[in-house]
Amino acid sequence: MARVRVGTFSELADGRLHSLTAGGTAVIVGQVGEALHAARNRCPHLGLSLTTGPGGPRFSEGEVQCPWHNSRFDLCTGENRDWTPGFAGRNMPRWSRRLIALGRKPAPLTTYRVEVEGEDVFVHL
Repeated sequence: MARVRVGTFSELADGRLHSLTAGGTAVIVGQVGEALHAARNRCPHLGLSLTTGPGGPRFSEGEVQCPWHNSRFDLCTGENRDWTPGFAGRNMPRWSRRLIALGRKPAPLTTYRVEVEGEDVFVHL
């Protein structure tokens, strides 16, 4: 397990979702409550970025939404809260979810432990 510095607390604790590279791995970091949390910047559906895509980045109240197919995830735990409800930021009819899912079953995000030392933020990959 590698411990990688990704920035400072004041840079990352602003309520936005930050896309970073840590030790060659694309990660997202966001503040939930008083703590920072991190996950791999890769949706488990098709492996696409969670911060770039037709639906734009979406992060609110600790939840990340995939900009490609609208799946929602808990940033703290990685738990999948809704699997493939739409496309490109738009919700689609319920019957179309299986088509959008492309046969893949709901899966969680890969999360990483975050450690704050003074002002420095580290992610454990």
